Amino acid sequence: MESTRGEVATVNARGHGGGIVIAIDGPSGSGKSSTAKGVARARELRYLDTGAMYRAMTWWMLHHQVDVNDAAAVAEAASRPVITLGTDPDAPTVQVDGVDAAQAIRTQEVTTNVSAVSAVPAVRELLVTRQRQIIDEARDEAAGIVVEGRDITTVVAPDAPVKIFLTASAEMRAQRRSREVRSSDVAATQADLARRDQLDSSRAASPLTQTADATELDTTGLSLDEVIALVVKLADEAGARTPAL
Repeated sequence: MESTRGEVATVNARGHGGGIVIAIDGPSGSGKSSTAKGVARARELRYLDTGAMYRAMTWWMLHHQVDVNDAAAVAEAASRPVITLGTDPDAPTVQVDGVDAAQAIRTQEVTTNVSAVSAVPAVRELLVTRQRQIIDEARDEAAGIVVEGRDITTVVAPDAPVKIFLTASAEMRAQRRSREVRSSDVAATQADLARRDQLDSSRAASPLTQTADATELDTTGLSLDEVIALVVKLADEAGARTPAL
C-alpha cells in the first residue's frame, strides 16, 4: 500500500533501480486508466492512478466541509488527510484515513469539484512529491510502474523513457465516460468534459499539456487491446534502447 500525508512529503533519496517508468497523460475519457492498467498487467508492473489521489483529496475536503473554491482553506487543510493507494493493477485500492473510498471518490460531486482542488499549488506539491516517491519505490523494488494522470510527462516523471499522450474525439470521450458513470445524457457528459478540459489546461499549476517528446496516440478508432499493444511495443522499444544499470 502507498500512502501520502503532509509529514512525509519528502523526495525519496535512495538510488533508483532499473525498473521502467511508463508515463501516460491525457484528458478525461481518452482511455488512460484502462490502458495504463492493461499495460501494467502485460508488463507485470505496478500501477498508479494519480487522479485518484486528487479525487481522494477532494472527497476528504467535501466530507470535512472545506470550501473547495477557497484555495487558501484547501491549502491549509491539504496535509491533514492520509491517502493510501494500492498499486496492483488488478486490484487498485483507495483509502482515506483508513476508510475505503474507492467508490466514494467516483461520485458526480467529486468529479464536479476535483479540478478546483487539484488546481491549488499546495495540493499539487504535496501529492506530486508522494507520487515521485511511489515511482522511485517501484523502480527499486519491482520491474517498474505505469503512471497515469494529467501532468505525468510534464511534471511528475519528465524523464520517463516512455511518455504517452492519449487523445480521442470529444464524442468518443463523452460516450466512454457516460458508459463509465452509467449516464444516458451523453451531451451533458460532453459539456462537463469540455469544462474540465478548460480548467485543467488553463490552471497555473501543472496544466494539462502535451510535451514535444511524448508519443500521441489517438484512441478514437482503436480497441483497448490495440492501444495497450501499441504502448507495450513502445515500452519494449525503449527497453531495447536503454542500457542496463
